[in-house]
Order: sequence, then C-alpha cells, then structure tokens
Amino acid sequence: MDDVIASLEPSLGRRWFGALSLGALGVVLILAAFVQPPEIWWLKLLTPLLGLLFIWQAQWNLRVTATGLYLTRQGLFDGQGTLICALYNMREVDRGVFAFKPSNGFLVRMVEPEPKGWAPGLYWRLGKRLGIGGATHPAQNKAMAEAIEMLIMERVMGPELA
Repeated sequence: MDDVIASLEPSLGRRWFGALSLGALGVVLILAAFVQPPEIWWLKLLTPLLGLLFIWQAQWNLRVTATGLYLTRQGLFDGQGTLICALYNMREVDRGVFAFKPSNGFLVRMVEPEPKGWAPGLYWRLGKRLGIGGATHPAQNKAMAEAIEMLIMERVMGPELA
C-alpha cells in the first residue's frame, strides 16, 4: 500500500471475544437441540442449523478481521488492497452520539451509493452509508475519522488547506 495516511488494525481481544461469543452461542443451540429438543418439528431442524450457522459465522469473523483498513489519498482499502470507498465518493464523517455507526466507530456519508459490503468488526457498507469500526481500537478510529475529514476538506477547499 503506497502513501498510507491512517490505518485501522482490529484488536486481538475484541476479535476473539466476538468469535468466541458467536461460537459459544452456536454450541449452546446445538446442545439444546439434542438435550431438550423442541416439540415443534421444524424447530428440531432449525435449532441445530442455526447453531452451525453461528459457528460458521465465528470462524468467518476471525478470517475477515485478520487484516485492517488503510486510508490513502485514493480512498479506503482493506488489507488485500480492495477499494472499500473512493475518496471522491466520501461526503462527510459523522461521529455523533446519535449516528447509526459501529461501536466506537464512525459513519461516512457517501455521494453515490456503493454495493453492499460487510466485514464484521471492520466496516459495513449500505447504500450511501459506510460504518467503520467495531473490533478496532477507539483511538485509531478517531485518528482515521479525523484524517478522512481533513482529506474531504482538502478536496473541497483545495490544496492550499494543507
């Protein structure tokens, strides 16, 4: 990654806590289905399937959060170099208390809608909104949000701002 301005690395403790919570829920659902099966036939099928889904989600969360997010002058990228949101499509950053954002994270409002995307604990993208944070450290979230705000202001007001 060239000229990285800010980076977000997922916290190891938050990654494992989330994965273990999901995995434990999956195990509990599977055990409940066999120890005390529900009386309704479709619940007998649904309960262990949901348990397996939660276990799959736990291992997927660990894989997805293995890399971080990187901000460059071109936009926001994940660890594999995939563009999450181009800088020209970022309109504003919302870190307010009442913003619909990830835990300890921030929200980026975009000019044009982007395809849906989700990396649990790192980001979610839905329409014209991009939520960043969750399993990442709050200080890194704040630094990245401020860097994005500065890049947006520089784009709008011109390079004389820098």
